[in-house]
Amino acid sequence: MSGLVTNVLNPKIAVFHTGLLPTPAPDGLSTAAGMGLLVLLHAALTLGWLGGYAWLVTRARSVFERPRVRRALDRVTGVVLIGFGLRVATEAG
Repeated sequence: MSGLVTNVLNPKIAVFHTGLLPTPAPDGLSTAAGMGLLVLLHAALTLGWLGGYAWLVTRARSVFERPRVRRALDRVTGVVLIGFGLRVATEAG
């Protein structure tokens, strides 16, 4: 719910829709109606994308909670962080 409120009250979204999106309105349709249509299309696509993403993450959760997978991810993450640390330590500053 807080994400919805944040997006609805986000002024950048209003600027995006009014300034950056073109307003192609079919003949007989006002510019405001064309803009409204684009906003609804954008909202539907966003809902579909985020809904699909949430569904995928929910399905993958059972895989990532397995102890063997968890240990492997921890090891890979540790190696990557150690690599980043070594790179920073050996960088000429």
